[in-house]
Amino acid sequence: MRVLIVSSFVLPHAGGVERFVATLRDVLAGRGHAVRVLACRRPGDDDTADVALPSRFLGPGGWPLPVGGWTRLWREVGRADAVIANNATHVVSDAAVVAARRQGVPALLVVHGSGQPQPHRTGLVSAARTAFGRTLPRLALRRSLPVSVSVIGVAGLRTTHGIAGAHLPYPLPELPRAATPPPISGDLRIAWIGRLSSEKDPVLAVRVVEQLRASRGAVLDVYGTGPMAAELERLTHGRPWLCLHGSRPWNEVLDAQERAHVCLSTSTWDNVQVAVLEALSRGVPVVCTDVGDSRRHFRLPSVERFCVASREPRDLAAALASLAGGYDAHRRAFDDNAGRLRAVHGDPARRIEELIGIAARR
Repeated sequence: MRVLIVSSFVLPHAGGVERFVATLRDVLAGRGHAVRVLACRRPGDDDTADVALPSRFLGPGGWPLPVGGWTRLWREVGRADAVIANNATHVVSDAAVVAARRQGVPALLVVHGSGQPQPHRTGLVSAARTAFGRTLPRLALRRSLPVSVSVIGVAGLRTTHGIAGAHLPYPLPELPRAATPPPISGDLRIAWIGRLSSEKDPVLAVRVVEQLRASRGAVLDVYGTGPMAAELERLTHGRPWLCLHGSRPWNEVLDAQERAHVCLSTSTWDNVQVAVLEALSRGVPVVCTDVGDSRRHFRLPSVERFCVASREPRDLAAALASLAGGYDAHRRAFDDNAGRLRAVHGDPARRIEELIGIAARR
């Protein structure tokens, strides 16, 4: 089967959707399918797309708007047996779905959001995105099989658009099991990984570790970049235990997970919580906020206590202290939890083929 994957962003641009596309390509190719990727062209980037449309990126978040290549898009869709388009809020994905419908090609439209309003977005570009969301995305959702990579996203499709979407458990690539770090003899090593943005709330992570340090030694390593980078840089002054590493290649991020005693996530708005899912699937202990699908990732009762309410620094600090207090036993529990997660998220190809078959019959 010839599959066209459409996504505004692809690797090496860092993000959960980009890794999703790369994993999707690998697992489908591994099943013998011929896969091509179409994306928006980012100036100066040597990206991993087979076809890149000339585009502009608007506003501080870089909302992608193709400015050409529509004939190429039409032809690529027509040559495919199936289209998998990512993100209903992006023009290129919606256009691919409409083109697929016109040419009789089954299409999945993957929804990566939770369906809940995203906080903190203001300005002209944000208003334009909201207005756009009432037009072409609504058409595309009804001209395809909407698929969400999170359970909360399936619920969001129903409440926001009145559409019964399908669930695709977020596909995990082949990830090495994390080696157990040395026993905690001094500072608790904490890794925070994600985009430095208000919805991920890295400032809360600093507050949490500051509270934890009132009772025990701890250091915080932050990996990622984003609009809050300057604010985080200011917070390093007078805090020698806070280290910013910026955006790093994925293999280095995996190494950072392995070196840490625990990963910390402080998101206030999310759907899958990909960084949480990846760390947990490797057996790395995680303390995180109960946002999106995160509680579903803590599949064993023995680790549930480490998923706590959002925006509660005291509870997050207490969870970190509890983890450190019985680290060896908790690490074994997280290792058991990892096996459950891999069983759910580790073999997505059959589910994708099933969803394409459903779309073909619509």
